[in-house]
Order: sequence, then C-alpha cells, then structure tokens
Amino acid sequence: AIAAVLIWALLAAGCRGESAAGVGARDAPAPEGAAVEEVSEGDTQPEPVVINNNGEHEAANDGGAPSTSEADPNINDRVTDGTGGETGDSTGSGSANQTAAATAEPPPPAPVPAPPERRFPEWIPLSLIRVAQLPQPLAMAVRPGEDALYVALREGPVVRLSAEGASGAGIDGASVENIRQQTVLDITNRVVAHNELGLLGIAFSPDGERLYTSSTAPGEVSELIEWPVSGEGDISAEGRLVLSLKQPYGNHNGGDITFGPDGYLYFAFGDGGGSGDPLRTGQDPSGWLGSVLRIDPRLGTGEEAGEPYGIPPGNPYADGELGAPEVWLWGVRNPWRISFDSATGDLWVADVGQDELEEITRLPAVSVRARSGGAGDSSDGGGGGGGAGAPDGYTIAGKGANLGWSAYEGSEPFWSETEPDEHVRPTHEYRHGMDGRCSITGGYVYRGERIGGLEGVYLFSDYCDGIIRGFTSEAGGVSLRLTAPDSVTSFGQGPDGEIYVMTTKALWRLEAG
Repeated sequence: AIAAVLIWALLAAGCRGESAAGVGARDAPAPEGAAVEEVSEGDTQPEPVVINNNGEHEAANDGGAPSTSEADPNINDRVTDGTGGETGDSTGSGSANQTAAATAEPPPPAPVPAPPERRFPEWIPLSLIRVAQLPQPLAMAVRPGEDALYVALREGPVVRLSAEGASGAGIDGASVENIRQQTVLDITNRVVAHNELGLLGIAFSPDGERLYTSSTAPGEVSELIEWPVSGEGDISAEGRLVLSLKQPYGNHNGGDITFGPDGYLYFAFGDGGGSGDPLRTGQDPSGWLGSVLRIDPRLGTGEEAGEPYGIPPGNPYADGELGAPEVWLWGVRNPWRISFDSATGDLWVADVGQDELEEITRLPAVSVRARSGGAGDSSDGGGGGGGAGAPDGYTIAGKGANLGWSAYEGSEPFWSETEPDEHVRPTHEYRHGMDGRCSITGGYVYRGERIGGLEGVYLFSDYCDGIIRGFTSEAGGVSLRLTAPDSVTSFGQGPDGEIYVMTTKALWRLEAG
C-alpha cells in the first residue's frame, strides 16, 4: 500500500479552457531535499558512462551511484493466462538432485516438448550509455520529422537534445560527445513538484505543429497545455489550457500523454490518490479519475465550436449518457506509463499496484476502415473518426476496456469478490515486494534495428530495483541482467525506434554490447 509513497516519480477531467499565457522564468522553489541542476544552453556531454550486463561499469559514474548489481538472470515473473493460472517458464537450470537411485530398470526418458514458435532470448549483451546528465527527467517525446529528443524535467523545463556533426547516425546513434542540449520551454513557475506532482508528460501532435504538456499546477490541479511550434521548431511561450482537473490528493496523478495511431491524444489519470481508492473512482467511468481519456485536443468545431477540445465520435460514452464523453478505458489505479506499439498499434498499460500486484496489460489493436468519403467505421463512431494526422486507415486499441481496479487488483479481488463484467485481466503481473520491487515503470515494445533479438519485446522496469526487464507472451517477464545506476523513472522511444531509459539523474540509451 505504500508503493506510491516510495516513488516520487509516479507522479493524474474537469474544467475546460482558460488562457495559459506567459510561462517564463524559473522562479518556483525546488522541493525539499531535491537536487536541482542547471541545464546549460548548448552544453555537450563529457566522456560517456557505460553500464553493461557483462558485470562491467565503465568510466566514472556520477554522484557515487552504485555500479551494476548482480541481477538474477533466471527471474521469471508470473504471467496470467486470463483464468487466474500461470504461464511462462524459468530460464534457470534448477535441476533436481541427480544422485542415482537403485532401480531394476531406469524409467523411460520424458518426452521433449516442442519448442514454442518464438522464445525470449536467455541473454543478449546490452549496455546503457549515458546520453545526458539531467535532473529528474520524467518523460520524452520526438517531434515528427525532426531528429532530436525532447525531455521533460520534473521541475518544469523541457530540454532538446540534438546531434552535432556529420556522422549521419542521427540522434539514436550519435556519439555522446556530439549531443547538444538546450532548454526550449520552461514552465517551472506553473508547476508544483512535490510528492508525486510535477511536469509528468509531453507529446507532439502528429503534424509536429503543437507540443502538449501534462503537469500539476498550484492547488494540485492537473493541466494539459498546448504550445504552438513554428516550422523551424521554436516552441512558443504562450500556451493554451486544453483541460484541467482538481486532484483530491497529491498522489496517483498518472499524467502520461501520447498520441495514438488514430491521431487522437490519450491522457492517463490515476484514481485520485489516497490509499485503496477511497473515492471508488476506478469503477466509475462517469469521471476522469481512474481512466485513460481520448480527445481531439484541437479547438472544437461544428457542434463543439468554442470548446477547447473535441470528443472523438467513437469514444464509448461519446454521447455522455452512461459515462464521461472523454473516457476511453477505466479501472486503473496509477498508470505509469502507457504506450502504443509502433508496429502493431497495440496499447500497453503499466499500472502501479496497491498491496499485492504490479501489472502490465496489452490491449490488442483493431483496424478501422479508411475515412475517404466520410464512410468511417462503426467501431470508431461512424463519423469518419481519426484525429489530425491520422492516416485514412488506422487502428484503435482498448476501447471501453475495464482493467478492474479497485474491484480487483490485477487478477485478484480487492474490494469485491465479484469480478467486474468484461474485466480485462493483466497480460503480466508480479508480486509487490517480489525481489525488492515496489512500483512498476512501464516502457515500450522494441522496434529499433540496433539490438538484435529484442524485436517485439516489451521493455519495463521497477522503481525500487532498477533492473531492465523484457516481456514476451512465450517467456513472461525476464531480467535482461542490466541494472540502471539509479531508480528508473520512465522510458522513451527515439526517432528510429531505439529505447531510452530515464533515471533520477540522467537519460540513458539502450545499446547492444
């Protein structure tokens, strides 16, 4: 029950439209005990720090952080099969005592099971390369058509990392010495960064013309703000408030935002905080808490003219009769991170547990017909569907899904012995406190080209142990024998599909070798 207290990073609608103009100088005080480091304009990085799963830690590590721990390579977490059972196997040797017993005749050999179609690799040489020293990075985004990384820092700055030189490798393959960092937006004076609050998420619109930030304002108010972006990539300091929500408590804000393959913006909210869902928001789709919203963040048109955002016609409660029009799925406690598989469109939700279970849920994508001629598709409202930048044919995932909280925690009852109708059980879960773990940090399905053997593997970690893990349906959740030097707060995905790991002190790139 204290997982959310242990993790400041698991830092979740309410009011529509106000002006969010004029966010300038960094004048908000730092939270007590927090180490605040200035981000200098145009700085390049010192010699690279490399941590690998060969048990080596190269170069000096900042701040006396511990080197890679000896993670058990045979960890294999529980995988639910939808009926409460367990699947997956251990990659450890675990052989029984081989002392021979006196028998008249040895038993026949056990049949060798046929190997599954695809198995998770037992070991892949991996390294974490420090890309930038940054104070408390929490989220990362890529602007379409631009070879750069944008990183949100908890206190309020947004830092742009770009590659200099003519190596041709791009930011995902750039040498650390050639990476330049620059603060491009600073909303520190609008952000409260204590408890689980702060600048929690960033995302660019599919056309790259708008940046969206998810943050917590004074008074514990969650805000989604839109910032215009020029053709040259300059971000305006004059923002527009898209939506806001007064939080009942200072934890379980969620706060992750991302655009889906349909071109709409998805916004993850926690249950509002406290302990054990005291307001019972998780099973109440009439409100935003405990839900993932789906909106068109552009100014409303037609019947919604004058509104700060639009409601996609395919939302399960678009008419507002049985639930909030913005709600896409519900039954989450504190989703700390959501992501779409860039190859399949599947939606992955990592949800922080209460007393027993940390969980990951994969929601498979379904195709939606082309929008040409306004035909649309009944599964997305029949009105054309698709937000700005969506292709004529696209996918959606998770529509109307109930992930169970707080009637259930993962695959087990919490407040109710009666399982909710159409409860979507976790794809993977592990025990709270198992091997020192306390709070899941969700990531991405790997779709890059630089690490052989990781294609299609969902990568994640836990705030309390920092071990990078991978999940496949065949093998469950398996340690990659790679441990970050500090707590893992978030993951990012680069322009070429490479994976980045955020810790409390730095941004790291996952590499082979």
